[in-house]
Amino acid sequence: MSAGGALAAVLALLLLLSGCRGRKRNVVLIIVDTVRADHLGCYGYPRDTSPHIDSLAAVGTLWSNVYAQSSWTLPATTTILTGLSERSHRVGMKVSAGEVYGMNEQMPTLATILGSRNYRTAAFFNVYLMSRQFNFDRGFQSFECHDNGHGRAGVTVDQALGWLEEARSDQPFFLAVHLFDPHDPYAPPAPFDTLYAPEGIAGDSVWEFTPEGGLARPSQKEHLMNLYDGEIAWTDGQLGRLFAGLREMGLAESTIVALTADHGEEFLEHGYVGHGRTLYGETVNVPLVLSGPGVPAGRVDSSAASQLDVLPTVLGLLDAGLPDHAEGFDLLAGEVTRSRPIPASGVNTGPPFELASLVMDGRKVLWYPEADTCVAYDLMSDPLEQNPVEADPELQQAVLRYWATPPVFQPVRLESMEVGPALRDLGYI
Repeated sequence: MSAGGALAAVLALLLLLSGCRGRKRNVVLIIVDTVRADHLGCYGYPRDTSPHIDSLAAVGTLWSNVYAQSSWTLPATTTILTGLSERSHRVGMKVSAGEVYGMNEQMPTLATILGSRNYRTAAFFNVYLMSRQFNFDRGFQSFECHDNGHGRAGVTVDQALGWLEEARSDQPFFLAVHLFDPHDPYAPPAPFDTLYAPEGIAGDSVWEFTPEGGLARPSQKEHLMNLYDGEIAWTDGQLGRLFAGLREMGLAESTIVALTADHGEEFLEHGYVGHGRTLYGETVNVPLVLSGPGVPAGRVDSSAASQLDVLPTVLGLLDAGLPDHAEGFDLLAGEVTRSRPIPASGVNTGPPFELASLVMDGRKVLWYPEADTCVAYDLMSDPLEQNPVEADPELQQAVLRYWATPPVFQPVRLESMEVGPALRDLGYI
């Protein structure tokens, strides 16, 4: 064989091995509903709510400064799966017009991208907003979604483990799991109902409101937060079973696990409860933990990160290439600094109905389009956003540019009569 031929053969072998390495890496994406980062032990919470998630972080990388792109499920999960911001995908709700929008059928997602690369794909979701009606089934060969998955974490993990048993083969897989349990009503099963709330649920698992829409009993805060933490602990225990299953099946060494949340939850930090109404930190500061092949172990990364980065980072680990439209960064490919602009938008309840925010270089601005007013915060000195400061022109221009972003894919409008009852059941309208 000539020297040129030998070199070509070596290069071909290296390419083959590189491709095999990528193909052999499986992916499990876990989205836990309504979990704010600061209620997990690995993010400094004093309660032991998340020992299994903490263990995942200990063997992988945790990003400590992560922002969701919306404060409610539909737009946020769309961002996680597509790498597009809310203004780019426009999946969500126009509250004042009573219009609801699902995913464009041509919009690439993690499932469609990996499915086109010969991955076996499956999803087990637990909220109506991630159902076939909103086109969340696209790219998944196996798909199941329950309209309201409260209390289903154990069942869903059983389903995921059953699918993994069948999926074990030379063909790589992508499994997406969504657990709804921490969402209100806060009603964890025993013994988690009394783990932090000695009195248990006692019929008091939701906020009580006056006919005018105000809180009837603000004193519920401590009790409901105790139950919320119990929900997180219950869900974490079920995730522990999923992680153990990956190890017992011999899949842990070849599987990338990515865990995040769609949004957080408010407990009167700014006078509100729940989510979907504001874009303060308690609703948009979410966890992001990755572990598995190619992910540095025992690392905490404080660079600015977001839900936009989930798709690019996972695809980067698989050497799969990025779709042209992706707006996020591969967080493991190089340094990402606080100077990057990270937007959020798409609230769905209560006035002012329209709201956008942008974080950049340790500063944050909230912009209210209807009133054309801004409120800003210095996150370095005021991370809890309690002391407004004047928004500087750079931040104002950045959030206005974001708001003017044209949609990359036109969303699909759903008939309001089809979605209204389910959204009311979830407390969104």
